[in-house]
Amino acid sequence: MNFRPSGTGIISEVIELKSVGSTNTRALEEGRTGLLVVADEQTGGRGRHGRPWFSPGGRNVYLTLTVGSTDARLSIVAGVAAHEAVSSLLGHGAAVEIKWPNDLLVRGRKLCGILCETRGGLAAVGIGLNVNGLSWPPELAGRATSLEEVLGSPLEVSLVTERLASSLEKWLALFMQEGFEPVRARFLLHGMLKGHDLATEQGEPCTVVGMEPDGRLIIDVSGSRRFLVSGTVLIKP
Repeated sequence: MNFRPSGTGIISEVIELKSVGSTNTRALEEGRTGLLVVADEQTGGRGRHGRPWFSPGGRNVYLTLTVGSTDARLSIVAGVAAHEAVSSLLGHGAAVEIKWPNDLLVRGRKLCGILCETRGGLAAVGIGLNVNGLSWPPELAGRATSLEEVLGSPLEVSLVTERLASSLEKWLALFMQEGFEPVRARFLLHGMLKGHDLATEQGEPCTVVGMEPDGRLIIDVSGSRRFLVSGTVLIKP
């Protein structure tokens, strides 16, 4: 990878690994801000609620950036950054959607996941992006996708990693300098999930109607507005 920090101070050091249990765990163990950890493979990758994250070697992007803030909106910042990077790679051929709080979708299938974890005053912003691959474990078949699957041809993983790291650096700097509003504005353009039938985690039909400045998602359930702090909305099959 030929990524070089831009000088914003958001990324000051890069560690590249062939294999690691989890880039988030390694980054938090290092214990300093501005550290970008990138791995070819994760042997213990995980998503929200400790769910395992499919992390085969040499096919995808697995990276974590440490930030000296534990703001709960970091996952939304990362989602907007990943959306920008992925959209630039796919062009206008496929609509990329942000599914609050931590997924990117293409054609209703999961392309990218984000996991933010904290230790003390340090946050690890982790991103897993499916780059190459056309086959999936049974539990992911029909639910996951990759850039290769969408484009019809493979991509160089290192180039995708550089694009994603640059976008993450840019949006974190913007968030720290200008606040959440630019992030929220982009989310509202790409995170409303209007083309899908949605439900709450309790199975109630709902729609996404907005986002509060504090990052809470506003949904409508049978004419009543609710604010999500944790959890998510589900896309009906």
